[in-house]
Amino acid sequence: MKCLTLIVHASAKRDVADRLRNIPGVSGFTLVPCEGHSAETRQDAFQSVRDRVEGYVPRVRVDVVLEDAQITSVIETLKKGGPEGARIGIWFVSDIHESGTL
Repeated sequence: MKCLTLIVHASAKRDVADRLRNIPGVSGFTLVPCEGHSAETRQDAFQSVRDRVEGYVPRVRVDVVLEDAQITSVIETLKKGGPEGARIGIWFVSDIHESGTL
């Protein structure tokens, strides 16, 4: 099992959630508000004047647990659905060694 983590601008939350809901094999995901800062923050097209003053940008972290074989197709599907040439965030994949319910 793998965890696909997306960090996207807060304004892209609904779009990313809608795209994930329409991908076969994605049975659920978690959305967590967060704030981000990086060297690229100054060139962020989504950044408001408030963001520039505060020094960080509102983001949403999206975690999706998937089978190993699903990772590539889900990432490719998400890439195709975005605005042409626009970057709305980053992604990374982590291994899940165990999981369960409490």
